[in-house]
Amino acid sequence: MTPPPPTTTYTSIPLPTGDVISRSIHNLTSAISRHRPWSELVFSGDFSLPESFSSLLLRSKTNFNYFFVNYTIVVATCAAFALITANPVALIVVGVIIVLWLLFHFFREDPLILWSFQVGDRTVVLFLVLASVWAVWFTSSAVNLAVGVGVGLLLCIIHSVLRNSDELFLEEDDAVNGGLIGPNLR
Repeated sequence: MTPPPPTTTYTSIPLPTGDVISRSIHNLTSAISRHRPWSELVFSGDFSLPESFSSLLLRSKTNFNYFFVNYTIVVATCAAFALITANPVALIVVGVIIVLWLLFHFFREDPLILWSFQVGDRTVVLFLVLASVWAVWFTSSAVNLAVGVGVGLLLCIIHSVLRNSDELFLEEDDAVNGGLIGPNLR
């Protein structure tokens, strides 16, 4: 009996922590660069009440998808303003925690290596959750943070409901279906 052929396994090459952080920063800046122009968010387009509940849902979904990065910046700004009015130290501590989440969880592509050991994703998330809880407890800023995030979300929801999204196209296929460009012009 012949032995089965050896199977090829692919593993990721561990990168030093500095490289992981620099790639995470690159991914973060490229994500932020995808925001829509602020003039398009505020001044262009018409604002009106939706005709029905289904059009409200469709309009909100389209606006949230189209202005996602802008809405995230609005919520973060409202949260930062709420924190700075209560306690400037809270803004710094919570800001550091948010940067840690962005670098080590959301925008990290490669395994994290510390002292020649690969740190698992669950360990990273557990550390970030514990650090977040500690930061909110240490600064006594849970109420202020909740109010700031709530105000930012409320502003984004109101905007997404009232801004007419008929001229917003997320992809080329949406533009063709909406009549912006003809199917033979692609």
